[in-house]
Amino acid sequence: MTRRGFTMIELLTGLIVFSVVMAGIFIAFVEMWKAQGRSIGLPASQQGAEQIVYKLANSFRSSANCLATDTGCVLNSDVQDATSTGCTIYSRNSSGAIVSTVFATSGTNFTMTTGGNTMVLASGATVTLTYYTSAAYNSTALTTYTPTNSTVASLIGVMIVANVSQSGGNTTYTTFVRLRNGP
Repeated sequence: MTRRGFTMIELLTGLIVFSVVMAGIFIAFVEMWKAQGRSIGLPASQQGAEQIVYKLANSFRSSANCLATDTGCVLNSDVQDATSTGCTIYSRNSSGAIVSTVFATSGTNFTMTTGGNTMVLASGATVTLTYYTSAAYNSTALTTYTPTNSTVASLIGVMIVANVSQSGGNTTYTTFVRLRNGP
């Protein structure tokens, strides 16, 4: 007598093997999808963190000292309103007038405002600024401090840490900047 068809045990065994193989394929597909998302998001987060650090560092390096002839700034200082998440940096325009650029965190965006125009440098960003002074001119020993508008004139260096999370990518950039007008 010839047998036709499969027994219930054979069908169940085949179904279990098929289910295990399909689950493995599904898990591999999901992991590849996540990896693709991270590979797309990583360059965006790197670019955002790099742009924050570059803009801040360049602004600190090219900052201008507020003189007695200037108005609306802290005398003998390059910076005002210095907090751990933002600050105002002075520069000079082509006619020599003092210009204030405000760097600040707004929600999850890090922004730069000059002359009433606000530009988002990066979204999904956190920025930490650490300020340094020294006890003596040209000293290599730096001390961290929290500047106020009355002590910000003794600011000589800033540590910038920018962390950006975008599209599954997470990047942190760090740099230390000495102010151009500092000792």
